[in-house]
Amino acid sequence: MTNQPDSLILPDVPTIENLEYPDVFADALGVAICYQDEDVYTRCALLREGYRLTPGHRGGVYGAISAITGRGWLIGFDEADYYPEQHGAQDPHASFAVAGLEAYLEHYETLHETVRFMEHVPEFLWNQDCVYPVDPQQAAGFIAAAESVDGGAIRRYVTDYLATRQRPVIALLNMPGAPVVEMALITGYEAAGATILGRSPYQNPRMESANPCGYFRMEDWESNVVAILGVGEERQAAWGKHLCYTAIKKALKYARSYTRGTKHYGLAAYDAWERALLDDACITDADNATVAGRLLHHSAVAGFIACQKAFTVLPECQTPSMGVINGLVRRGAAGPGLIHGLMWDVWQVVGGYWRGVKSVDAGYRVYWENNDEVRRFRDRAVRESAAQVVRRARQVDAQSLQDLQEAAEEWEHCLGRGKSHRCPCWDRPCARVAR
Repeated sequence: MTNQPDSLILPDVPTIENLEYPDVFADALGVAICYQDEDVYTRCALLREGYRLTPGHRGGVYGAISAITGRGWLIGFDEADYYPEQHGAQDPHASFAVAGLEAYLEHYETLHETVRFMEHVPEFLWNQDCVYPVDPQQAAGFIAAAESVDGGAIRRYVTDYLATRQRPVIALLNMPGAPVVEMALITGYEAAGATILGRSPYQNPRMESANPCGYFRMEDWESNVVAILGVGEERQAAWGKHLCYTAIKKALKYARSYTRGTKHYGLAAYDAWERALLDDACITDADNATVAGRLLHHSAVAGFIACQKAFTVLPECQTPSMGVINGLVRRGAAGPGLIHGLMWDVWQVVGGYWRGVKSVDAGYRVYWENNDEVRRFRDRAVRESAAQVVRRARQVDAQSLQDLQEAAEEWEHCLGRGKSHRCPCWDRPCARVAR
């Protein structure tokens, strides 16, 4: 612990968002790692060997994280958000599959893996003094993988981190009035840490300080911190397998289809979405405000999946098997781009690119103002057209996963090491074919 200044503010930390980059953690990590460190691309093997990126563009880090950890394959549809009046849901959050407290607790291991893949040591702290109610059973894995500390230790860690490392701190933070508990960046502190400044995609403008950067200012903040996700010292990652193989296995793990309560993940998300679109009973007798809410969630899901798929690009690889595996990987890797385009088609059928959305309540909530779009959404034929596109996107996703599954199986049995090495099966029966 060093002697820290009484106040410290890091200048010009970029904003983090949940629109173009729906995985708020991945975006926050990209900001934190790239902040005043243009050389991160040349030092991190994950980026240097697997991707072709433009230095200084955090979107490249986001894309690498999406693919290599499998987080980009997480998609979902929640019936409670489409039928909020039936389930008592408030503040629908279409990115629930990849962002928000529940998603982080469910997929806590991907958070650690992400920091390691970026060739840093994860320093995760769980705040024992947080007042936000957290399901202890759901949080058990996260807590076991983190160091449990009190609020005083959280403050000491944050102030020391900012003063000595000169980079923003990632915090899982409960912002007053925000619809979800989400990742934020702590960008400074005042009065020896009694007050923090930072960035959040859900920050209330009334909390913004006089700082020209537009940071939020928050007092009594320690009790609202669920966890701290620090980026520790650099440490070269040892993957054991080729990056592309690792990315394939993660994709297959996190794209799996299953249902838990009202939430549907993976391919099941498309099925639930299609059923909701074709549910005339929830449209015909509903008032305009209710139908507008359904249209809003429909559009949000399309945007969420489009953004997830846009950044899910598998790393370049030179696999064994004389091109068979390469062909399967390329075909499977083409799926996300096609799905991204299909989500634009869904928008064009109805809703457009948020053609009727207006914000209220400091931007936390939105509503659909364009009544012409609501009338279109009531039309069964229009919703059938949208459902047809959703069905096609599901078919593309299913084919991609099948291709990647076959590629992984072929890879596991092939003894070759790529075109630059002689295949050990050249003068004997092929181990991959003979299995």
